[in-house]
Amino acid sequence: MQTLTLRTRLEPTPAQADALQETLERFAQACNLTLEVARACRTFSKFKLQRLVYGQLRALGLSANLAIRAIARVGRRKGHRAKHYRPTSCDYDQRTLSLRGESVSLSTTHGRLRIPMRLSPYHRYWLARARSVQGGRLLRDRRGRWYVHLTVRVAVPEALPTGRVVGVDLGQRLLAALSTGERLSGGALKTKRLHYRAKRAEIRSKLDRPSERTRSLRRLWARLSGRERRFVRQVLHEASRRIVDGLAPGDVLAIEDLRGLRGRTKRKGKAARHLHQLWPYGLFRHLLEYKARLKGVRVVVVDPAHTSRTCPRCGHIDRRNRRSGRLFRCRACGFQHNADVVAAMNLARRAGSEGMGRCQPAPGAIPAGGREGKPTTSVVGS
Repeated sequence: MQTLTLRTRLEPTPAQADALQETLERFAQACNLTLEVARACRTFSKFKLQRLVYGQLRALGLSANLAIRAIARVGRRKGHRAKHYRPTSCDYDQRTLSLRGESVSLSTTHGRLRIPMRLSPYHRYWLARARSVQGGRLLRDRRGRWYVHLTVRVAVPEALPTGRVVGVDLGQRLLAALSTGERLSGGALKTKRLHYRAKRAEIRSKLDRPSERTRSLRRLWARLSGRERRFVRQVLHEASRRIVDGLAPGDVLAIEDLRGLRGRTKRKGKAARHLHQLWPYGLFRHLLEYKARLKGVRVVVVDPAHTSRTCPRCGHIDRRNRRSGRLFRCRACGFQHNADVVAAMNLARRAGSEGMGRCQPAPGAIPAGGREGKPTTSVVGS
């Protein structure tokens, strides 16, 4: 089973919109009251907080389940980052949210309301295949539009490794290079992130001066962070969708295990270090994995050691094989190709023809000046 979040637009009447707004305000009030009690009593246990504040939250006009959800929100974040809750969202569970055709039924301070949803073919496709609705979150944006983020569970096909193995090498200059030869540029993402870095530095210098530390400037700082985050997610969603769309059910996707990358590698220059620390390898891998599972594609995580120095034709390993950041030329057999594509080809080879993580290194494939460690693999979504 796979959990998905579907963002759907609501079309409430003016009376329903007023009831939803009052529910958000009461829910935020309940969260702030719970946070105040939690800090005073120095406890963020949901069970202890429920005994302390449940009666007060019910007196605010919230239903029993919405009061429990407010306590759970405060307990989950433990108050470390939350300073004050604003009336922007409200959490729902299976008892307070349900679907009725193309409408959603929500508990509010004015009772149960049934509100139509504006559904696209994408929403209808997944709602028709949903095994259950686990709940959701009600939101209102700055323009006054209402949304509900539905959390649904869908069945995923069994990932049988009966097709080809495709390796994916992740990076910055090339966002992803596939063993099939396809390359996805990361130039736009890199340029945009550096632009936001320069913009934030300009605003930060003003915030450091008390005379220029205005409320509008602090709001601009928050908006820039949100814009960058949404831009990054959009680019990665599009790239991961393009990769998975090129695969068929039964294929195997081999990706490199980059855990601990930032601790064992360094970059020169402030801009390079900034990108190195913030480049979203983990998010990209997560998007690839869940999209692959939905399509019946098995994901194999492979040790990337020496993949950019190994010749996929003869197996010769030498750091001098990589002539530059882009060019790979084997010193043994003369094989030449893009260095990132070569790394992806070696990842696919290590994953094994059946996608079970087997690696058969070429005989005598020992790197110059050292020896290659034994690759390790793990299977995701089996």
